Amino acid sequence: MSSTTTAGLISLVPSSGIQFLDIDFDIDRLPRGSRTFWEEQLREQVDHEGKSPAILRVLEQDEDGNLADPVTRQVPPPEETYAISRAQALEPFLNKWVPLPYFRVHARGADGKEVYDRGPSNWARAYIAEKPVRDPDGRSHRLVLAIDTALMPRTPERPYVAPAPEDSARQQEFAPVFSHAENAWFLNEAWVGQWLEEGFRELRQAQRGGRPLRPEDFPHACEHWARYLGFLGLLEGIGILPRVRLVDVVSDNRGYAPINVDLVLDIGNSRTCGVLVEESQDAPSLNNSQVLALRDLSRPEQTYARPFESRVEFAVGSFGRDAISRRSGRANAFRWPSPVRVGPEAMRLAAATQGNEGATGISSPKRYLWDRRPNVQGWRFNGRASDGVTTEPPVSGPFMAHVTETGEALRMLRGRGQPAVRARFSRSSMFTFLLTELLMQAVSQINAPATRAARRFADVPRRLRRVILTLPPAMPLAEQKILRERAEGAIKLAWDLLGWTEAGPTAPPEPRVLLNLDEATATQVVWLYTEITQRLQGDAQGMFELAGRVRPERGPNPCLRVASIDIGGGTTDLMVVTWSVENRDTIVPRQEFREGFKIAGDEVLEGLITHLVLPQVADALRAAGMSDPNAFLRQTLGGDRGGQSEVERHLRRQFVGQVLEPVGLGVLHAYERIEGRQMGEVFRSTIRAVLDAEPQPANPRAVAFFETAARQAGAHGFSIADVEVSADVRRVEAVIQATLGPVLADLCEVVWHYDCDVLLLSGRPSRLRAVTDIVLAKSPVPPHRMIGMHRYAVGGWYPFRDANARIEDPKTSAAVGAMLCALAEGRLESFLMRTSQLAMKSTARFIGRMEISGQIREQGVLLSEVDLEKRPNPGDGVEFTMTFAAPTFLGFRQLPIERWPATPLYALEFANPESVPRMALPLRVKIRRADMDPDAPGQEEKREDFRVEEIEDSEGTALRRTDVEIRLQTMKSEAGYWRDTGVVGLA
Repeated sequence: MSSTTTAGLISLVPSSGIQFLDIDFDIDRLPRGSRTFWEEQLREQVDHEGKSPAILRVLEQDEDGNLADPVTRQVPPPEETYAISRAQALEPFLNKWVPLPYFRVHARGADGKEVYDRGPSNWARAYIAEKPVRDPDGRSHRLVLAIDTALMPRTPERPYVAPAPEDSARQQEFAPVFSHAENAWFLNEAWVGQWLEEGFRELRQAQRGGRPLRPEDFPHACEHWARYLGFLGLLEGIGILPRVRLVDVVSDNRGYAPINVDLVLDIGNSRTCGVLVEESQDAPSLNNSQVLALRDLSRPEQTYARPFESRVEFAVGSFGRDAISRRSGRANAFRWPSPVRVGPEAMRLAAATQGNEGATGISSPKRYLWDRRPNVQGWRFNGRASDGVTTEPPVSGPFMAHVTETGEALRMLRGRGQPAVRARFSRSSMFTFLLTELLMQAVSQINAPATRAARRFADVPRRLRRVILTLPPAMPLAEQKILRERAEGAIKLAWDLLGWTEAGPTAPPEPRVLLNLDEATATQVVWLYTEITQRLQGDAQGMFELAGRVRPERGPNPCLRVASIDIGGGTTDLMVVTWSVENRDTIVPRQEFREGFKIAGDEVLEGLITHLVLPQVADALRAAGMSDPNAFLRQTLGGDRGGQSEVERHLRRQFVGQVLEPVGLGVLHAYERIEGRQMGEVFRSTIRAVLDAEPQPANPRAVAFFETAARQAGAHGFSIADVEVSADVRRVEAVIQATLGPVLADLCEVVWHYDCDVLLLSGRPSRLRAVTDIVLAKSPVPPHRMIGMHRYAVGGWYPFRDANARIEDPKTSAAVGAMLCALAEGRLESFLMRTSQLAMKSTARFIGRMEISGQIREQGVLLSEVDLEKRPNPGDGVEFTMTFAAPTFLGFRQLPIERWPATPLYALEFANPESVPRMALPLRVKIRRADMDPDAPGQEEKREDFRVEEIEDSEGTALRRTDVEIRLQTMKSEAGYWRDTGVVGLA
């Protein structure tokens, strides 16, 4: 919501978390006058330091034109007064949270004026930030009004600090109170005075440049109050703060049913996209959808309504001075319960972290679903502790009462776990925290006044009904099982942290989790919906007759076989689906083939850094006098080494993430913008120019880490910022071809084999010309049947469309397709789809020992043509026996082709390496699929669960089954992905 001069009335849904209202205004529209104050000394009273207390008087002109106190009529000497200008009134509160006097409207007096209650005193806060540039309407500043919507029963003889349940039942109104006579009690609250005094002291400290403060810096004892009164006068003059009316959420006869909302998420390895879909009271409509927008808690004037980075950072969401706030009598005011930040805020925090003590976050929780082991070092909060001194304190807080030490949600364990004492959460559990934060953001957004005001039934509360997650088509079932557990755990944790688990019938029920749709199929749904409803006016049969053909094995009617290749940051996926029409309007899908490889956009970025950026850095090092720059780069960036400190590893991570990645992305983005068959140079820039354009500067310590090591190795006077990097089309395309070419060639071969009618390309890397060229060279379908989702014309229904109603970012198609599926089962006009027939299936057909190359050789295959989807009979077992003498990876592939890329699944290793010298090697290890009941719920994901059944050594002696561990690990490097470790190779 934005406003310039009028305030109005807004409704507020109690118990909906912290609600935000964005109000933009132009500071220059205010009169430039000042307010004058007088501190009247009570000289007859003297404290223990010999000082007299003072009463702050706000002076006004009397009938004689003198500045006088309107209460006592006194005219003080001019030398005892001081004026607070508009700028001075705003100065202490810029980019700071400050309490606001928002009181309950009690009644109207005999004179018609409103009478206000003494409270609530601690439920409304304001934050004002100056905009970098004025908006199109000329507004210079943004005020963020935050309201803590929790209800607290009133207690006799206790302060009225928050709205009470009866306030909600009566739909009570509240108003900002600017009159000094009516808010004086509020300013006299000890905690409010301490808040203002501390803020004013910080302002003076900043003005002194960190030098010690002197008594003469505080000539007026009450100036912090004077500035606050001036600040309130400024807000009154703009007239932008609204009145608030509570919605009734506590009465038994409320007269409404809450409106359901679905949260649709495509959580990728690199980026995440979210959509909120509101249930319509009438005919279903896609216009009831909106983009999930993240509120930046450390820069609350910022929101991000676009796909965002999947990075997670531990950070406290602060709304001001919590220790002082607790002195008001309200212990948990403005507590943002989630311990992590995500998206752009997490990226900015990660860039600023010191890394002296340990990790504060990871780049992508989804990559580490397999890793349930505790973090030995323990996690740290990004930034400073509440004392303002301690950097990166250990993660702690009330949320730890609801999780175990490894990050499992306690309610998922049904009483079997203990609350965490130390934050040794597994990397897998970070997915729980990521989703918990997104749920917090979604709960706040769906009930935000601005959100509801744009919808019908604006005063009816909203609640989450379902959380719909898309998955990569070839995600191992074991990882799907963990992801489901993490999602369900996140919901339980979020409900616990919001206080809804114990709230009884007034609390919203927990939403259900749906995981039946893959990202590539979701993209196909977007294309089908657009073609049928936007191009052919809802004629599904006509669409299939026009673009499809009769396939005898699929019946007498035309059907449409669509392949989609989705290239993300972490995986490249293929889905082949045959779509047919029943009864002229019902669209029925049949999945033919699915595949996915863990080679995608992030590998292209790594390739550009390795083959294009670092060689030019090496040239600059050589020019600066270093004899062997390649050896230096391998030692500095090529991996961990003995004696290396945790700080050095962290600075390496930051150097790669904050210096090399932006340069690699700069090259990639420049290549994205080429037109037609343009060749030649596409990028030339110094690293300084690239970093200057970044929203967050690189950590100087990370830059110094690299430059100091370079100078010690002989590169005298070397500066990384002065290195010039250039790139031409040929070299960039060579990297893309080498990285994605083999993968896309294999997938195109499948598309050709299945004789597809249409091929869709989605995901951000699909925008690259080289990707299109690779696919065109293979011609799995006629060129006019190959459709790139970037810039695809979708129409006005698409939430992430650009000004020309085209897809601006292909990343968004998976989330929007999942949204369509949520609505398409009989609830969308002219588009009826049997989405219930879509399901995730196992792609593990050949299981065996993986080579270092990532392949499974014929002699390494342990299980062939295995059908893990087959319903097991009693006594049936999927098992194999293998020799084992050293740690190895077990993986799987789908096709009986040796060159076909394999996916890591399990790490097989000795439980106690120290006992290995006493063993008669090699061992014979029998591995068997875990028993499962196909009729029991949640058993589908167990189809890829394997256990060690028997072990015997080379002499035939039986060993304990626990001597060898089989552990889920779907990433070859146990240490982590290159974006988390900062380890990059050199060409």
